[in-house]
Amino acid sequence: MAETTTTTVGTIGGYSIVRREPLETLEGSFLELEHQRTGARHVHIECTDDNNAFAVFFPTTPRDSTGVAHILEHVVLAGSQRFPVRDPFFSMTRRSLATFMNAFTSADWTMYPFSTRNAKDFMNLLDVYLDATFFPRLAEDSFKQEGVRFEFEVPEDPQSGLRYKGVVFNEMKGALASPQAAVQRAVGKALFPGLTYEHISGGDPESIPDLTWQQLRDFHAVHYHPSNAYFYTYGNQPLEMTLEAIERNVLSRFERIKVDTSIPDVKRFKRPTTLREVYPLAPGEDGAKRSQALIAWVTVHTSDSFRLLAMRVLSEVLLGNSGSPLRKALIDSRLGTAMADGSGLQDDYREAVFGAGLKDISAGDAEKVQQVVLDTLERLAREGVDPEQVDAVIHRLEFEKRERSNVGFPYALKVLFSCLPSYNYGGDTYSALNFDSDLERLEAERKQGRWFDDLIRAELLDNQHRSLLVVSPDSELEERQRTRELGRLGAEEASLSDQDRQRIVADALRLKADQDAKQDLSVLPTLGLDDIPMKFDPVASESLAAGPAGVANVDFYPLPTNGVTYLDIRTDFSVLGPELQDLLPLFSRVLTQSGAAGQDYVQIARRVAAHTGGIGAAAQVQSLAAVEDFVQSFIVSGKALDRKLVPFVELLTDLIARLEIDPPRLKEIIAESATRLESSLANLGLQFAILLAQAKLTSEGALNDRLQGIRMLHVMRDLAKLGEDELGDVIAKLQTIRTTLFTQGALRIVVTCEESTVPQVRELLTKLVSALPEKDVDGNAAPKPEPLDPIPEARTAPVPVAFNVRTFKTIRYTHPDAAALLVLANYLRDTFLHRELREKGGAYGGFAQASTG
Repeated sequence: MAETTTTTVGTIGGYSIVRREPLETLEGSFLELEHQRTGARHVHIECTDDNNAFAVFFPTTPRDSTGVAHILEHVVLAGSQRFPVRDPFFSMTRRSLATFMNAFTSADWTMYPFSTRNAKDFMNLLDVYLDATFFPRLAEDSFKQEGVRFEFEVPEDPQSGLRYKGVVFNEMKGALASPQAAVQRAVGKALFPGLTYEHISGGDPESIPDLTWQQLRDFHAVHYHPSNAYFYTYGNQPLEMTLEAIERNVLSRFERIKVDTSIPDVKRFKRPTTLREVYPLAPGEDGAKRSQALIAWVTVHTSDSFRLLAMRVLSEVLLGNSGSPLRKALIDSRLGTAMADGSGLQDDYREAVFGAGLKDISAGDAEKVQQVVLDTLERLAREGVDPEQVDAVIHRLEFEKRERSNVGFPYALKVLFSCLPSYNYGGDTYSALNFDSDLERLEAERKQGRWFDDLIRAELLDNQHRSLLVVSPDSELEERQRTRELGRLGAEEASLSDQDRQRIVADALRLKADQDAKQDLSVLPTLGLDDIPMKFDPVASESLAAGPAGVANVDFYPLPTNGVTYLDIRTDFSVLGPELQDLLPLFSRVLTQSGAAGQDYVQIARRVAAHTGGIGAAAQVQSLAAVEDFVQSFIVSGKALDRKLVPFVELLTDLIARLEIDPPRLKEIIAESATRLESSLANLGLQFAILLAQAKLTSEGALNDRLQGIRMLHVMRDLAKLGEDELGDVIAKLQTIRTTLFTQGALRIVVTCEESTVPQVRELLTKLVSALPEKDVDGNAAPKPEPLDPIPEARTAPVPVAFNVRTFKTIRYTHPDAAALLVLANYLRDTFLHRELREKGGAYGGFAQASTG
C-alpha cells in the first residue's frame, strides 16, 4: 500500500485537512478531511465540473439475513425531523433538477448519493439527505410499509387469510430469484464463513419477518452516527459552504463515539471447499444443462490500492475479452456456453474475490470445469502471460482514466466508486484515485521478471482459500418456499385471538388512512422559475463529406473530450426484409465478436482491447417528432484515445468491410447470447412486458419487440437449437445483412472529438468509406410490421414476481398537448402510482412514462 501523509495540513471550520494533493487528470485537487469533534471523514474532489455530487455512506455490517440495512435504507427516506412528510425522497424528485438521486445497500455499506448542476438545488438536496440519514422519524408504520407487515388478503376482513406485505419483502422475492443472486449467495456463504458477508444484506424473504421495529431503530442509532460516516463531495460547489451546512445541520448535534463496524480478515482455509446452491426453475422446464460452476478465491485486501490494481489487471488479462486465455479455454471446453455469473474480480468485499467458471453446464461436470480453470492457470504460470495482453489492459485503464462520461452513472459517482474500497476499508484513497504511482510501480515490477506469472501462483494456484460453487436449477424450489411461507402464516393466524385480528385490521386501515392523507409538502425546499436557467448553449456541429466523391456524410461535434474520439456509423436497416431484421440482434454481437481480414476472433478481440475503449453495435428504432413514422438505424459505435485513431478506424474498417464468420465461433456466440437472456429473465421482465404491450399498438412497437423483446428471445432460442453443420444458411444471411447495410452511399457518420482532431478523422473515414462497395442493392424499404393482435396477454416465467403493463396510443412530440402529457406521466409516477402501488400495495415499483416521439 502506498504511503499516506497523515499529518494535518490545515483546517476548514471544524475540520482538519489531513491531505491535499493535485489531481491532474481531473484538473483539480483531492482533499481528505476529518471532523475534529465527531471523527466524521470527508473526501472532496475540487474541479471545474458543474455536475456537483454529494454522498454519505455508512459501514453497515448485518449479523443476519433479516435485511435490516436494506429496510433501514428505505425507512430513513420516509420522513425526517425537519421534513415530516411520508416520502421526502420521492417528493424531491418532482421539485429538483437532480441529474441523479438514489440510495444503495451493499454487502457492508449503505450509501445515499445525489448530483445536480444547479447550485440552489444542491443545497436543497443536501438539507433533505442530511436530515433523512441522521434524523429520520423511523415511524413504525413506515417500517411496516417498507419492510414487512401482517395484513389480511382483504385488509378489512379478518377471515380472508393472513399475508405478508412490504416493499422490501416483495423486492427481495424478485431479486433472489435469478441464478446471479444464487451465485452471489454462494460466494458469501462459501468464502466468508462467520463474517457479515455470509448473510444476505438485502434480506431473505424467509428471514425478513423476524426483524422488529426496535431492532431497526437500534441498528440506526449505532451505524448512522457521524463517527461512522464517510462523506464525499465533487465539483465546483464551494467546499466551505457544504461543510458549513453539514456542521450546522448535523455534526454540531453529536459527539464522537466508538463505533466498531470493522470486518476481520477471513480465517484462511487449509484446503479448498465445495458448496451447492439452487435457484428456481419453472415446472416442466428442462434443467439438464442449466447449472453453473464457479471457482472462486479470496485474494488481496481491497484497501491495498497497488495489489488491487494488479489483480484487476490480471483479471482482465485472464477473462476480459473473448480472446483472453482463461475465458477462451473455458468456452472452448464446450462444457458450458457462457462465463458463469461472478466471473472476474469483485472488489466490494474487504478482501477481493476472483472467480471463473461456466454456465449452462451439467451439474456433474462442475469438477471438469474446475480442472479446466486450474490447468489453464498452471499453464499460464509456467509458460508466462502474454505481455501484449497486459499492455492492452493497461491501455484500457488509461482510457477509463481519461474518459469523463455520465452514461450509466454521473462521472462524479464513478470517481467515488473507483476509490471506495480504499476509502471504506482504511487504505490510501488518493492513490486509488490517482493510480499513476501504482501503475509506474507495476511497470517496474514487470520489468524485473515473471511478475504476473508469480501473481497467478501466489493468489490463485497456491491459495487454498478457494471454493467450487455449483448452482443448479430446482423446479420445486418456489413451491417449497411458498409452502413454508403459507405454513408460517397459517401457524401465526391460528394463534391469533379475535383481539389480535382486529388489531391487524385496525393497523391496516390506519396505514391506509395515513397513505391517503394529504401531506404538507410546503416544508420541503423547492426551486423557483428564476432558479432555473431557461437558455442552453447549443452544441456546434459541422457537416463534412468523406469517401469517393463525398458520398458519405459526416457530422462533427468538436468538443473538449480529454483526448478521446467517439464515433458512430449509422445505416438504415429498413432495406432488410423481416427475416433478416429478426437476425439483427445476433448480427450486433457477431459483428464485434468474430474474425475479420484474415484474423480470427481472438486476434480481433486483442485489437479491440489494445486500441479502443470498446466497440458495440445495435439496431435502433427512433420515432419521428411530427408524423406517425420512425427511423430504423443500425449503429456501430466506438471510442478511442486520439493517439490510437489509426488502428481504431482500421479495425472498424475490417469489421464492416471484411467480416469473417465461421460456424464454431457463431455457435458459441449464439449459445452465449441465449444463455445470457435466459438467466436474465427476472431482470428483463419489465422490459419484455412493456415491449409486448407496445407491439399491440403500433408498427414501431411490433418492430421493437422483435429487436429487444420476447420475439428476440424466441428467435435466439430457435437458433441455439441448430448444430454447427446447420449454420451455413444463417452465416449467409448475416453476411447479406452486412453487405446490404454497409455501402458507400448508405452511411451517416457522427463524430465527437477535439477540434484539432477533425482533419485526421475525416481523412481516416475517407479510407473507411472507400473500402466499402458502392451502393448497388435495392434501396426500397421493406414493409413495416403490422401491430400484434390487441388482446390482453399473459406470459409465464420462472420468477416469483409479476410485471404488469398497460399502454395507450397518444400523440406526437409536436402536438400542443405533448408537453402536458410528459408532465402528467411524471406526476402520476411520483404521486398516485407511487402511493397506490408501492406504499399501499407493497410493490417494489410503479411507473408511468410518455413517449411522444
